[in-house]
Amino acid sequence: MTPLLQVESIAKMYGARIGCTDVSFDLYPGEVMGIVGESGSGKSTLLNCLVGKLIPDTGSVAFQGESVLGRKPHEINQMGISRVFQTPEIF
Repeated sequence: MTPLLQVESIAKMYGARIGCTDVSFDLYPGEVMGIVGESGSGKSTLLNCLVGKLIPDTGSVAFQGESVLGRKPHEINQMGISRVFQTPEIF
């Protein structure tokens, strides 16, 4: 089975600070994956690289076998990758 999303060795630096480093995984159709870590561990940086808000320093991201790197966020969204922000609200 071919992965739906392939992430290979993604790394992002902010000057001398590490945003995330050497993140790799394959996500297959029907799978659910969670990203867990403490504050500042790179979760948002990784997600921003996947949706085109940030350009990773190294690595590759492919969705359905097609690279998403170098595409604008709205183009990546049209491919089928999106991000939903947490908005705390009172019921």
